[in-house]
Amino acid sequence: MVYAFDRGEGDSPRLGLSVGKRVGGAVERNRVKRVLREEFSRISDGLQPGVDYVVIARPGVHEYVEERGSRALGDRLSELTERVTKAAA
Repeated sequence: MVYAFDRGEGDSPRLGLSVGKRVGGAVERNRVKRVLREEFSRISDGLQPGVDYVVIARPGVHEYVEERGSRALGDRLSELTERVTKAAA
């Protein structure tokens, strides 16, 4: 789940993460956070400046990364941030 909040500033987009215990143990949660940060960094050039994106990881995301890889999660993140940005506009 992704939310977008317009800060009204021209700075680069920022990322907020919420990865709860239902996602998995500490190792799994930290891996999900690391992958999300890496993939957000990869797509951030194409995102609208001055917007905060908050990602709430749901149960099953760790398995998704294990099965499909971090790039698939990045593609999904890109799709969701684009959808949320259009809805906020």
